[in-house]
Amino acid sequence: MKRVSLCVCLMGLALPAAAMDLKQAWDLLQYQGPTYRAAEHERQAGLENRAIGKAGLLPQINASAYTNKVNGSQSQNGFDRDLHYDSNGANVRLRQPLFNKQKMAEYNQGQQRADYSIAVFDAKSQDAAVRLAESYFNVLLASETITLAKSKLGAFDEQLASAKRRMELGAGTITDIDESTARRDLAEAELIEAQDSLVNARRKLEEFIGETPESLTTLQPGFATPPLMPGNLQDWLVRAQADSPLIHARRRSYDLAEEEVKRARAGHWPTLDFVAGYTAGESQSLSELNQRNHYGSIGLELNIPLYSGGGVSALTRQASANSAKAQDELDATREEVISGTTREFRGVQSGALRVRALEKAVASNERSLLSTRKGFKEGGTSTNSDVLNAEELLFVARHDLFEAKLKYLLSRLRLASSVGSLGDDDIDQVNAYLGPELMVSQ
Repeated sequence: MKRVSLCVCLMGLALPAAAMDLKQAWDLLQYQGPTYRAAEHERQAGLENRAIGKAGLLPQINASAYTNKVNGSQSQNGFDRDLHYDSNGANVRLRQPLFNKQKMAEYNQGQQRADYSIAVFDAKSQDAAVRLAESYFNVLLASETITLAKSKLGAFDEQLASAKRRMELGAGTITDIDESTARRDLAEAELIEAQDSLVNARRKLEEFIGETPESLTTLQPGFATPPLMPGNLQDWLVRAQADSPLIHARRRSYDLAEEEVKRARAGHWPTLDFVAGYTAGESQSLSELNQRNHYGSIGLELNIPLYSGGGVSALTRQASANSAKAQDELDATREEVISGTTREFRGVQSGALRVRALEKAVASNERSLLSTRKGFKEGGTSTNSDVLNAEELLFVARHDLFEAKLKYLLSRLRLASSVGSLGDDDIDQVNAYLGPELMVSQ
């Protein structure tokens, strides 16, 4: 096995590493991501509550054994005797609840705790997918910002050189040089900031997937924005209230609190158990040598609580208050899910419009920059400030367009998460927007 693993590792080192895409990052997160693995182990622990709750209704069997060495004395009719003998024995006892409302409530709570852990895992799993995509996209955006910042710095360097040449030819002014220098220095500062952002974004992505990728796939040139299905907000809200894992978790929490009220009230109820036992023992004394006892017992045991100092009533009032709290939290979560679903639904729709608008803005700013440069070089109708401003506007439009595309994809993932349907197919759909390799290591 070790030899096979070594061969696989050597083959992996020999082959060129392909750029990681979002689907591969998602697979890595599920395989070795510490946050995701912690949620999975939490779910596994929660599922054991089914067996824990059921155990109280099943027979309880206990066995015990003892061995004693007795040393003493006996005084009878004026005569004293020493008593030294051994006493040994063992017993087995079985108890089966026949009527116990507290145990039944604990059984129901075990089922609800297990269901709660499943709902919590679903919520955390879908949240992890969204946060992973957000972290992945932050790396892409930081890298794109560096590319744009370098391009802007190069353009301002070129404009500064042009201003200096015009100054030498007597056609420029010192103001043009100072203004170009100021813009160039600001662009250099923005590049440094963008490089720091990329380092931080890569580190954040590493937290999720457990390793640092050298390259990622970035957005393809084409960017489709298909309509939502269904296209009605009300349909999404109905789905969210029915299928949201956050609402499911809160509902299970409320059910658990309601069952706790029943468990507390059951403290006033009697309990009835079937009890059976078997005891074997032997002992000896001066009067009785090698005495052996073997006997079994079978019967019913009834317990009737009479007074517990008011504790049962206090526990019932406390459980009722916690149940009311759980109901309020369920209502609050339902409102949060409705607000979040509405926000992400609007985010997808307006995001598509924003992408289309910014695509037009980039194209118009490109034409504007060409016209401004031409007017500056030939006709004198544009100033140095006009060129710098046109270049700045173009880079801002390109940055905003790239960011708007990423926000659109995130809104689609968040919308699917809000209705509890985010899965591998949604990751695959977003992954289809990625393709070109992008080096993200410095």
